[in-house]
Formats: sequence, structure tokens, C-alpha cells
Amino acid sequence: MTQSLVFTAVGTDRTGILCDITELASEFGCKIIDSRMAILGNEFTLIMLLDGKKSALNQFETRLPLLAHSLQLLTISKRTSEHVPMDIGKTADIYISGPDSLGQLKKITRFFAKRKIDVSSLKSFTEESSQQAKSYISVNIPANIDIEPLEQEFNALCQSLDLTFEINTQAPLTL
Repeated sequence: MTQSLVFTAVGTDRTGILCDITELASEFGCKIIDSRMAILGNEFTLIMLLDGKKSALNQFETRLPLLAHSLQLLTISKRTSEHVPMDIGKTADIYISGPDSLGQLKKITRFFAKRKIDVSSLKSFTEESSQQAKSYISVNIPANIDIEPLEQEFNALCQSLDLTFEINTQAPLTL
């Protein structure tokens, strides 16, 4: 029987960190189920979900702090339940741009939270020279939500924030 472990790692970015972490997981027979990695400023950030036998995850958890110390990373790990595929009606990728203003992302993420729509990915940055905010959001839309009224409501929100957006919906991949 397999178990699951989720962990995060943060530290100054340098070449090879991801390679070292994936080698450690592989060394103990842990399967990488999902992961997200980003460089934020000068910082390497990673969150990863592993599955494996209890003994394999125990070994990984024992060795991760040693590896983290050698790579000057901060890590935290937590055992979690087995990954259960989500029941999604549609997914949507949304590209948003416009003048940067305080609270924009709060209003946008609240829009989705009030409608019980999960945000699965969010990437946002501001171009310093133009003060233009650009965001990429991926959401999982439940089957019981009608897309057309949702887009109209989102359009009204974006207009109130002086933002433009493009939305692409599709049938979901099995997660």
C-alpha cells in the first residue's frame, strides 16, 4: 500500500537543485505525482507530491533535511491522503492585463472563491517600466456552472478594475 507526502523547498536559486531533489526521490523509489516549481526573485521554490511505500517515504523524509542543508534550502513536509482525481466540468486559462493597482488579485481570487471555482495555478507580475500587471490564472470550473454568465460577470469585474482579459475554456485533463 502506498502513502503520500507533500513537501516544499525554498532557497537561493542555483543550477541543479531540482535535479538533486528528484534524484533523492528516485533513490528511494518515490513516485512524483505532481509538482510546481518557480523562481521568485532570486529564490527557488518547489512544492511536490510524492507517493511511495511507507518505508520509502520514511527514508526520503530522513534524508531530505540533510540534502536541504547542503543546498541551503528551507523545507517542510507533511503526510497527506492519497491523490484523488477531481471531478471538473471544464478548465479555463485566463490571461489578464492592465494597470497595476493594490487589491486586484484579492478581488479576482474572491470572484472565483465565491462561486466555488478552484484556482489551480496563478502567476502574476508587474512590468516595472510600464506598471502594467499581467496575470495568468488557471481555474477548474464545476460542471454545474454555466460558462457564458460566468464570463459576463468576470468581464464586469475586469472592466471595473480597468483590466482586459482573454479566457480559453476546454474539457479538463484527468488530474
